Amino acid sequence: MKKTFALILCICMAFSLCACAGLDAIRNTELPPLPTPVSAPEETPAPAAEQSAAPGDPESGPAEETAPVSFEGRAELGEQIRIFLRQTKETEYAPDDEKMPLLTFSYVTPEVRMDGDPAAAEEINEQLRVLDELYYSGFGDDMGKNHLYEIALDNYAYAKSKNTQTETLYSSFRSVDCMRADSSVISFLYWTSVYTGGAQDQRGYVGRSYSSETGEKLTLDMLAPDAESFREKLAACVISAAREDQELYHRISQNDMDADAALASLVRDDNWYFGGEGLVFFSSWGEIGPEEYGILFFTVPYTAIAGAIEPKYLPALREGDGSVSITRIEDVEEGSVSIIDRVVVSDGDELCLKVDGTVYDLMICSFYYLEQVDEDERFYESARHWYANYMTDCALQLCTLVPEGMPDLMIRYTDSSGVQHRRFISQSGADGGVMLVDDTIQAVG
Repeated sequence: MKKTFALILCICMAFSLCACAGLDAIRNTELPPLPTPVSAPEETPAPAAEQSAAPGDPESGPAEETAPVSFEGRAELGEQIRIFLRQTKETEYAPDDEKMPLLTFSYVTPEVRMDGDPAAAEEINEQLRVLDELYYSGFGDDMGKNHLYEIALDNYAYAKSKNTQTETLYSSFRSVDCMRADSSVISFLYWTSVYTGGAQDQRGYVGRSYSSETGEKLTLDMLAPDAESFREKLAACVISAAREDQELYHRISQNDMDADAALASLVRDDNWYFGGEGLVFFSSWGEIGPEEYGILFFTVPYTAIAGAIEPKYLPALREGDGSVSITRIEDVEEGSVSIIDRVVVSDGDELCLKVDGTVYDLMICSFYYLEQVDEDERFYESARHWYANYMTDCALQLCTLVPEGMPDLMIRYTDSSGVQHRRFISQSGADGGVMLVDDTIQAVG
């Protein structure tokens, strides 16, 4: 069994959203309208470098896959699931200086599309919109835009009255990634970063999973016929994963009077997601073990719970691989490819991103190149635009400006073995044509 562990070098706040009942209640609550989406990608600060990255941590990329499990009744790939990701951003300024920004507030909204079952897709999308409303207006541990702006105003007034160099720009940013999508589940991992002064931002994670068949939110109790014994098995697996690392378990035991009870408490709703290898559970910052351990992730492999979980929640078998290429849309012979969507990142070139064969978990992302960090962390995703759980012998029409220098748009996907590949859209220095380059690319100049 494999322990998943990640240390995020930032102070993390507890992050939680309401349960199903809370969502139902809030639907009838009058909330302020959401701001108008912006079309330009948002600029976000680069994250602090992590001391280690582990499977199950979304910022470290997919884990190395083991041999796929083969159990009767498991999920199928099913119909293609596509997700459009829209960024919304608002900036508030000082009341006495319209050029002085005091708060940037932004979030990413996923919109699920399933052509074969639009009703289930709309049910999921309605719940995702409610999450945005809660984040925007403030609910539970989310402060909301207006409250954050009030805090920023107070800080600005204090800094101005004392004539100090106090940081006056506050921010709140929330992003989301699809961790698994097939005929049974669509699983998301949200993360939030809030900066209100000081050396570090505050971060938190929350997982949300939905049924691809009905659109309803999935809880742990819905995944197995015997919910109580299933939770006990999950807790035992988390404890076992921690004990595999003797140093980690020793440090947890020193920090917590009952390490096993503390680890077992991670098995709770909104604190997990469906990953490629298993169910992934995570802690809040400093919740388990010494504070410097940050947020811990533990993967419970599907092979360990195959006899307890409903078979349909085991991941779909992935077979066959493919390749990705790109060309200008005017160079594509009419009728030669099947174009499934059009994605607009920015005004610019109309391109055709073509897949021959099959690739999985294809994501289109904007990114920053961070030359000063380790090689594996040089490409920081600043915005996500589109996702498909798989593409087979089809194409995507993509509108984006292709820069002459360092690329800023990434295509990432996995093969049937779970290995992630990254390609970047670049211009050819020879003829000005578009091409895909791999992640050995280096900044020049």
